[in-house]
Amino acid sequence: MLRQNNAWQCEKFIGRTAFHENFPEASLKKYITGFMDENEFRQVNLFTVTGIYTFLISKDKKVHVKKTEIKAAAKNSLSHDKHKNYLLTEGMPVLPFVDLGVFTADYKIIKAKYPKFRQINNFLKLIEDGLNRDPDKDSTGMLNVIEFGCGKSYLTFLMYCYFAEIRKMDIRITGFDIEKSTIDFCNNLAEKYDYKNLKFIAGDIARMTENVEKTDMIVTLHACDTATDHALYYAIKNKIKYIFSVPCCQKELKEKIHREDEYSLLLRHGLYNEKFSAVLTDCIRCQVLEDNGYNVDVVEFVGEENTPKNTMIRARYTGRAAKTRDSAVKLAADFGVEHTLLKLLNG
Repeated sequence: MLRQNNAWQCEKFIGRTAFHENFPEASLKKYITGFMDENEFRQVNLFTVTGIYTFLISKDKKVHVKKTEIKAAAKNSLSHDKHKNYLLTEGMPVLPFVDLGVFTADYKIIKAKYPKFRQINNFLKLIEDGLNRDPDKDSTGMLNVIEFGCGKSYLTFLMYCYFAEIRKMDIRITGFDIEKSTIDFCNNLAEKYDYKNLKFIAGDIARMTENVEKTDMIVTLHACDTATDHALYYAIKNKIKYIFSVPCCQKELKEKIHREDEYSLLLRHGLYNEKFSAVLTDCIRCQVLEDNGYNVDVVEFVGEENTPKNTMIRARYTGRAAKTRDSAVKLAADFGVEHTLLKLLNG
């Protein structure tokens, strides 16, 4: 609602920059059809409070429409205030979320689970953004994904529901976790909803070596301590194209880190020691990835008020290694520590 009149707002992304444009309510059809013709789009996804529509347009402009009903429509608001823009929202029938205790039976978010819902939604958006930014993305083949340390698999089920059920992508997802009882629960849930390309395996990340699934992407969300290093090692060894990793409790270096010079000031206080150790751990991980042919960036995937472990290492394999191949080793040596990822790569 703008100046007492209904209007539409278009948000368009070019790279990472968002552009906004408001136009009168009656101009919607003209705007969208013009935009489609200009860009020769072949698919349009429409998310409303009552259903999800997919329009598939052939080269001769024939249109096929698919619709997925949403049982509980969210309340519609015409406020111009900015709301959180999630890929999957409250009211959408993400069926496993009822079993996992995230949604009520009518697909409302359970209040205690809202931080978790926000985390995994933002994680999902960053995955999609990373795929969309890849100039060499293969949009025709199967996308094989592994989540290491999947736990109860909130993120795993969300990824599958979005990419397989809504985006209709040809995707296969495997969740790994060391807890067999949790894996059994997740497999039963995947079977309950007939998710044929979703499976869960009980296993130790540290024992994973061969790329048996011909994996295209690995995902970790708060894999504890050195579990992240084993996941990254698996990716590096098998030249896996995409990495989306949110580390947790980087405590390996905290007990060993030391300096005997002016830099010991960084480590004097326990809280700063913990924070610096976490930063050092992840900086070494990023450099190792770059040394092994990955293009790396680090982003906050959620606000710190939601979780203090809120940074994601996002990487894409290009085969072009960094020129500073000894800097990660030197940095670890300067602070008198051994880093699991470096040790793994050195055999």
